[in-house]
Amino acid sequence: MMFRGRNRVAMYAAAVPGFLFYVVFAVVPSIATIIISLTNYTSIPGVPAQFVGLQNYVQIFVDEAPGLWNSILDTLIFAAAVVIFQNAAALAVATFLRHKTPLVQFFRSLIFLPVVLGVTVIGLLWALIFNPSGGPAENFLGLFHKSSGFFGSSHIALPLVIFVQIWAMLGFTTLVYLAGMNAIPGELFEAAALDGADRWTVFRQVTFPLIAQSMTVNVLLAAVGALNTYDLIYVLTDGQNNTNTLGMFMFNTAFQGSGDLGLGATLSVVMFIVTLIVAIPLQRYLRRREEDVS
Repeated sequence: MMFRGRNRVAMYAAAVPGFLFYVVFAVVPSIATIIISLTNYTSIPGVPAQFVGLQNYVQIFVDEAPGLWNSILDTLIFAAAVVIFQNAAALAVATFLRHKTPLVQFFRSLIFLPVVLGVTVIGLLWALIFNPSGGPAENFLGLFHKSSGFFGSSHIALPLVIFVQIWAMLGFTTLVYLAGMNAIPGELFEAAALDGADRWTVFRQVTFPLIAQSMTVNVLLAAVGALNTYDLIYVLTDGQNNTNTLGMFMFNTAFQGSGDLGLGATLSVVMFIVTLIVAIPLQRYLRRREEDVS
């Protein structure tokens, strides 16, 4: 009993630093954000903050803050495209990398490389590639006597940002799918081969149902990440040209111009609510799918 008691104390002692870290860097900032959203706090020196209650929320939903609904629409389009295409591409890449082909280890390292790069590095890299004044993409279009503003174009800026987001996170999503595929018993593939199933049939009947847990992880992470993305968009477009997602709208409101931190905090709370509205039903559907295939 004494030995068990010591183990329990050691377990709790080991958990304390992580718990404190979570409280200090997650719980406290969240509570502070809610409190700030009830004030008119700004970044202007010498201007005192005053408690205004729900005035910021009224300004957003009743008075309709300019650009709010467009930013929500841009956010939903961005998130839906990222979730669908990122997971589809990662499934295809993971299926290819699972087979013992020449240079497979090299391709695995190459596909994961963007994950270890910082957001600023990724943004600057693609900003240079799509530079309309002599960038590689512009030179390529020049061969066909075409040109584009790329991130400066209101028509293709959002699709390009979606592409960069997918490229940046494709390696991580692929790695999760690879782990799920490698956990499938080899006997199932052998049995399918003996039955004469082709690769597509094996993927559809064996692989895809048995990586349901990996899909749950990837879809939820992609959805939540895309709904809250602002840093990559800030580097690439600063929210211009139909890329003003809710995260970018919140960032610009809080830190650009006079810096309305109270309203920015309110938008942050709204962003959290939108994320919950999307993530909770999505999680329930994916969990139900896991149970159906198990």
